[in-house]
Amino acid sequence: MTSDDLPKKTREPPEILLFRYLKDVFYKPGSVELALDELPENFKNLGRALMFFSESVAETRELAMALSKGNLEARLPSRGNEIAAPLKSLHASLKHLTWQTREVAKGDYKQRVNFMGDFADSFNSMIEQLSENREALLQEIESGKKKSEALKESNNLLEAITKQISQWIVVICEDSGEWLYANREPGDVLKNAEWETDLRAWFRDRIDAPRKENAQPYELELPSVGTHQYFSVVAHSIYWYGHKAAAFVLTDVSSEKRRLLKLETVAYRDPLTKTFNRHYGMETLIEWLSEGRSFVICFVDLDNLKYVNDKFGHNEGDKYITLTANLLSLFSEGAILCRLGGDEFMILSEEMSAYEAEIRLEELRTHLLHSEAGVIGPNIRSLSYGVIQVQTDNTSSASELLGIADEKMYQYKRSHKMARKSSIDAIEKNEYPKTQTTIL
Repeated sequence: MTSDDLPKKTREPPEILLFRYLKDVFYKPGSVELALDELPENFKNLGRALMFFSESVAETRELAMALSKGNLEARLPSRGNEIAAPLKSLHASLKHLTWQTREVAKGDYKQRVNFMGDFADSFNSMIEQLSENREALLQEIESGKKKSEALKESNNLLEAITKQISQWIVVICEDSGEWLYANREPGDVLKNAEWETDLRAWFRDRIDAPRKENAQPYELELPSVGTHQYFSVVAHSIYWYGHKAAAFVLTDVSSEKRRLLKLETVAYRDPLTKTFNRHYGMETLIEWLSEGRSFVICFVDLDNLKYVNDKFGHNEGDKYITLTANLLSLFSEGAILCRLGGDEFMILSEEMSAYEAEIRLEELRTHLLHSEAGVIGPNIRSLSYGVIQVQTDNTSSASELLGIADEKMYQYKRSHKMARKSSIDAIEKNEYPKTQTTIL
C-alpha cells in the first residue's frame, strides 16, 4: 500500500510534511528525518533536495562548532557543500594564520596578514611592534655586552693597578667577615706570619668602622719579638658584587714610625742616661698641673759629682750619673724620671704620698751609698732629695713648685754635709772600708 492508497482523511498535505522537516533541520538537527515514501511523486525530488540541504547544513554546523572551539583539525564538509564554502575559507585562513603565528614566535617578523579586515591590521601592527621591541632589545643586549666587556677590562686594569700600588687593600664582607678581595696575600705584606691571626681579628672588631668613623684613619701596630710593623688604616663602606662590605686600605708606615720614634727619643730622651730629658719632664709637670692631678715631685741631686770628676775623671763621673739614673728608674713602675741637667733629676709619681716617696728614696740612697764599682769605693756616691706633695687644688706654678722641692733638697744636702766630708777624707787617706752592696 502506498500513500496514495491511504484514506484521504489520514494523509497530511506534503507541504506540511516538508515544512515540519525543514523546521526540524534548524531546531532538531540531531533527530531530523524525512519519509520520502509519504510524499507524492511530484514532491519527492523536492524532498531529496531538502535532504541534501539538511546534510549540508549539518556539515556546516559541525565545522562552525569546531572552529568556535579552536579545533582546526575537524573534518571538512563535502566538496559539493557550497553553504560551508565561507567557513572552509575561514578554516584555511585560520590554519595559515596559525602557521604565521608560529613563524613569528620563531622570530620571523616579516609575516603579514592581508585578509580578515581589522584583525589583519591589528595583527600586522602587533608584529611591527614586536619587531621594533626585538631590535631595541638586541641593541640593548649589544650595548650591555659592550658595557660588560668595558667593565671587565676596567676591572682587569683596576686589579693590575691595585697590585702595583704600595697600599694593601682588603675587602671584607660585613655579614660573614669573609675576605672578598685582597690585592696582596698576607704573607707578602706581613713581616711575621703569626700576625695574620691578630690582623684578621682586628678587622673583625672594626667591620662596622666605616659607618661609625666616616673613614677616619687608624694606626695598627703588630708587635713581635725585636720588631714592630705599623700601618695607617682607612676604612670605607662599599658594595662588592652584591655584598655589603668594608674596604680597608693599609699603608705600611713602619719606617716613618721608627723614624718618628727615633726623633722622639732625641727630643725627649737624655742621651747619656736614656731617661726623659728636662723638656719632657717640664711638659709633663705642666700638663699634670693643668689637669689638676694629685702627685709628688721628687727633686734629686747627686752628691760629690764634682769631686768624682776632678779625682777620677769625667768618664767615671758619667758612670756615676748613669748608675744613679738606673737606680732611680726603680723608684716605682709608673713614675716619670727625667734628668733636668748635670747632676739633677726629677721624679713625678701619682702612686705614692710624699712620706712614702721619701722612704723609697732613702732606700735607693742607701744602696747607692754602699755601692762599689770601678776605682770608686763606697760612701762617695750618694744623693740628696727634696719631696713635696702637689694637691688637686694647687695654685703654684711649675717653677715655684720646683723651687720648693729644690730648697728641701738643699736642706737635706746640708744636713749630710759632714758625712760626705768624712767619706772624701777617707778616700784621700785610702781608708774607706772594703764593702760591696748589690743595687736593687
